[in-house]
Order: sequence, then C-alpha cells, then structure tokens
Amino acid sequence: MKKFYSSYIFILIPFVVLIVTRGVVAQFDGIFTSTDWSIASFMIIAQCMAFIITNSNSYPNLSRYGLSVFVGMTLIFLILCIGVYAYSLSNPQSYISSGQPIVFFLSSVWMMAVYKADEYLKKL
Repeated sequence: MKKFYSSYIFILIPFVVLIVTRGVVAQFDGIFTSTDWSIASFMIIAQCMAFIITNSNSYPNLSRYGLSVFVGMTLIFLILCIGVYAYSLSNPQSYISSGQPIVFFLSSVWMMAVYKADEYLKKL
C-alpha cells in the first residue's frame, strides 16, 4: 500500500488547492461540478492501465484470461470517465456533473485494488 499512498498523494494536491480556492472565493457549488474530477479520474485509470500492463510480465503464472478481464474492465471504466467528462462539459448543471466526485472516488478505489492485487501477486 506504500506505492498507492505515494502515488495518490500527488493526485490529491490539486483537489486541496481547488477546494481551498473555491472556499476563499465562496463558490462552493463549483467544487462538485468542476470537470477536474473527471480529468483526475481519467488519469488515475490510465495510470492503473499502465501499471497493470507493465507489471503483468513479472508474474509468469498469471492467467492471461484473468488479465484480459482486468484490462477490459479498466478500459470500460476509462471510457466511463471520458463520457462523464464530455457530458459535464456540455451540461454543467446536470446531476451527472455533480456525480463527478463519485467517479473520482470509484477511480481511487480501483487504483487501490490494482495496487493491492499487485501486492497479493508478489506473495504467490
């Protein structure tokens, strides 16, 4: 989990700045509808994809079918992040725009799962 925390802290820094800046100018409503959440979600999932592909050669006993499912699920989540971003740009007052922090949270959980799976595979 140390790898996860060391990677994730740099993802959180821009959001701390976003929240503090919006708080100083008293525009709290823009915190949840900012497209920064979707961009960060996309970056997290793209990072997970690179991590999965790069580390997959380290485990010779890894099922290639299981790896394919994992990569496929990551691609679907990546497309979801792009879709939420595009929709939020075109319709910033929608409920989907307000749901961007949820997508960010799910992306973060996915990243944690990827790093946890890597730790588990190292023990095998």
